[in-house]
Amino acid sequence: MGSKPVHLKVFVDKKKNKVMFAEAEQDFVEILFSFLTLPLGTIARISSKPQATMDTKAGSLDSLYESVEILDYKHFSYGVNKNALVNPWNSSLSLCQKLKIDLNNIKPVHARVSHSHDNLVFFKKRTSFIITDDLNIVPLMLSTSISLLKFLGVENINSLDERTVDFGFEEFSSLLKWSLMTNTPLTNLILGETKRPCKRIKTSTSSKLPLVSTNSTERQTVKLLIHKSKKKVLCAQADNFFVEMLFSFLTIPLGSAKRLTMDNSSPTGIDTLYNSISSLGDGNYLKSEEIKNMLLSPKLASSYLRVTDLMPIYEQTTSKGSFLKEQSTYIVFDDLKVTASPSISAISEFIKALGIPNVTASPSISAISEFIKALGIIPVEDIEVMEVSIGEQEALSILKASLKSTSVLTDCLSSFKNVNSLI
Repeated sequence: MGSKPVHLKVFVDKKKNKVMFAEAEQDFVEILFSFLTLPLGTIARISSKPQATMDTKAGSLDSLYESVEILDYKHFSYGVNKNALVNPWNSSLSLCQKLKIDLNNIKPVHARVSHSHDNLVFFKKRTSFIITDDLNIVPLMLSTSISLLKFLGVENINSLDERTVDFGFEEFSSLLKWSLMTNTPLTNLILGETKRPCKRIKTSTSSKLPLVSTNSTERQTVKLLIHKSKKKVLCAQADNFFVEMLFSFLTIPLGSAKRLTMDNSSPTGIDTLYNSISSLGDGNYLKSEEIKNMLLSPKLASSYLRVTDLMPIYEQTTSKGSFLKEQSTYIVFDDLKVTASPSISAISEFIKALGIPNVTASPSISAISEFIKALGIIPVEDIEVMEVSIGEQEALSILKASLKSTSVLTDCLSSFKNVNSLI
């Protein structure tokens, strides 16, 4: 992207085909930390680039983002609202632009601000670090290094294969995506283990999870089309409020999304990275408490209005607004793909996904249900249209699932409050 690459020295166990650990200077680690400042929409945009080398989806952000791209401007209250979702604003942009590689860049940058060896963005002094495969980051000191190597089971460093890897925009982008999907992101990226099974984390959406809440009493209803025997949500029919909430996900910085939904039962690389910042934020390494808070709980850009009361992401003084125009009805699929209703093409895609080509149908959820029954795709008694109530806790559960799952509504089904079974 027009800037010099950043170097990473990695140590590989050839027998295990695994990156055991890496050594990096603070400029590399600062770019890793900047992952947490990126709005989820920016992460989805990076993931959807044509030149991206990975074809595996990181949760449902890609589907949600692509829905915004496809949705006609006529559905948005202003054209700038769509643009603000496709290219989200980063409240920490002024700092990220000082990094050697800024992942917020939309177009290649041919002229960069010069960086002296003393230019520090997040850290107060130049420091070397050890980075483990799951992105745990510790300062390179004798005591901590030996303890870490023992923990990793490294008996002799000389037995490891030492390599120097250059990281540019694309490498950092891929590492970011792997860090959302697996707890071995360095191995997946550097050793080219694209076929290595990623740890698909079954997202528990119980209300017992430590989701950060403002205890909002706001609730709305959504209709779900459910395949009962498989306990699978086929799609949902919702009004503007639900889609506004989903679109607001794209404006949330990754660090805030992790803070709101943190669950360390099955951590991915990004969870470990987040926890590393907490460990380093003791005043010895990060420049200030403000920097630590900016990384662990980054704010939405001040340009965004409050489009939903279901997400505790806005300042109290934020004025109300909306991305969408007048009230409308939308179909939301299990992977958070959103389409305006009526949309014959969208229903055709849905039916095609069930294995029935070249079909058109009425776009209401009841009509879809009746259509599926009529075709005998799913037995009549196995179809249900359920009306559920969505509040803040359910919204946070959907956000959490969207980061890791491509069946978000199904994963969250047990946490939804059933209001009424319509058929």
